[in-house]
Amino acid sequence: MNPGRLLDGVSAQAIGFAWLRAALAPASVYGQARFSDLVPFDPGEEGVAGERAARIARIAAHLDRAAFDEARDVAGNVPDAGQSIARATMGDTLDDAGFLELQRFFDACIRLDALTAGCADLPRTIGASLRECARALETGRAGRLGFYLDERFDAALASSRAALAQTQAEYDSARGRANAAVAAVLDREISQPEFIVMRDDLHGPLPPGVRVVRETPSYLLCELDSDETVLSALRRRDEAAAAVALAEEAVRERLSAVIRAHAAGLGAAMQAFGEVDVLLTAARFTQQHHCTVPTITREGTLAFEGARFLPLEIELQRERRAFAPIDLHLEDIAVLTGPNMGGKSAALRTCGFIALCAAFGVPVPAQRASLPLFADIAWLGIGSESERDGTLLSSFAREVVGLREMLSRQARPRLVLLDEFARTTTPREGKALLIAVIGRLRALGACGLVATHLGGVAEASAVRHYAVRGLRGIPQKPGAGNLTHALEILAASMDYTLEEVRGDRVREADAIALASLLGIESRVIDAAYDALELE
Repeated sequence: MNPGRLLDGVSAQAIGFAWLRAALAPASVYGQARFSDLVPFDPGEEGVAGERAARIARIAAHLDRAAFDEARDVAGNVPDAGQSIARATMGDTLDDAGFLELQRFFDACIRLDALTAGCADLPRTIGASLRECARALETGRAGRLGFYLDERFDAALASSRAALAQTQAEYDSARGRANAAVAAVLDREISQPEFIVMRDDLHGPLPPGVRVVRETPSYLLCELDSDETVLSALRRRDEAAAAVALAEEAVRERLSAVIRAHAAGLGAAMQAFGEVDVLLTAARFTQQHHCTVPTITREGTLAFEGARFLPLEIELQRERRAFAPIDLHLEDIAVLTGPNMGGKSAALRTCGFIALCAAFGVPVPAQRASLPLFADIAWLGIGSESERDGTLLSSFAREVVGLREMLSRQARPRLVLLDEFARTTTPREGKALLIAVIGRLRALGACGLVATHLGGVAEASAVRHYAVRGLRGIPQKPGAGNLTHALEILAASMDYTLEEVRGDRVREADAIALASLLGIESRVIDAAYDALELE
């Protein structure tokens, strides 16, 4: 999964592309190969993108969580059979490890198809080729994770192994008789090919058939010489072992030929497995995060209800806090104002994240959503600096360079998200520049949301104005400077709802209240309120 031309690095980082890619990443090697090819749908492909999202949602409704978890376990443990199939296709004879790899792949396909039985939106991994190959290898199954060339594969193999067992017994018998004769003379047991005879225990010469390997003053290291009877039995055993090896190789060649004959069908099974893995992961994501199928239109309007920026929501859940879902309707460019820590950046990221999910044909985290397939999603402002560290440009200059690059792109339609652009220059010039930029974006037909603390921008630009409702009254400051408690009080006191307002509504002094809540001494806070009343 890669963003293609939809996102630059800054925008991808700001709206959580890496998080989404990790959340949608499949478990199997086949799924990963398919996943790496995914790119956003282009404008004009609304029907295909919408149908993919609807398909994923139907899969999510068909399967329960246990089925998803088991399917992911199956996919995560399936081996990569591609190399074995490729080797067979090139005429190589596979070894037992290769057959075991294929057998485990066949078993995974069978299990995956069983888990998803009745789900018409998922392709079947089992076809005629896979069934034929699975039947051919089944005789060699040895437990859960073993493969053995069983005698049942071939009569010649069974016969040659029987002959080997017989000649091995004859050899063992001949060797045993020779050992027993020597042991009787030496009056000791001989159980190893080499043995030690202490000189003090030896009375007379060594018996026939014993050869000295090494001598020391105290002992002789000896071994048994093989007489003609033993050597003849050994030759017959080795000939039988060679016949077994030839028979086994013949079976392996025949099984490899079966795999070779069905290579195309097995390749299709691997592709189907990958597609199933990708779709199941997306459906599991949809079910887990309560996503819905968006209405994908050709109009440049982005509208949603109850939308959530999942990376932040998950982070808040770890802290046992809740994300406030967002409602928004963007037909053009709109301005968003509100207090610090009031969720303006989260609102912008939610817009981008919803558009990103829809672009890949994935259900979106919202109660309802309607939007086009954007050809470009651009982020500018807070969060842009980290991608451009190491330059000699100031923060403002980096933003201007980013703006220039954004405006130079010809993509249509586009979604533009500006988070406090021009905040580092003077308010007067920043406001003028922001108004001009909004005008240019409207001329280009862009859809976007502009978050700013600058007053009068929406009215001067003649665009819709949304505001975060902000603090519900002034919360009480926690004792002992407890920052964690302060943030909990802030979250409980903040109303993150976006509401459309007329003109440029001036909020109550939320920034001063926030400074007080975060521990600024009371004399500074009181002076700030006094200064505010003098304006």
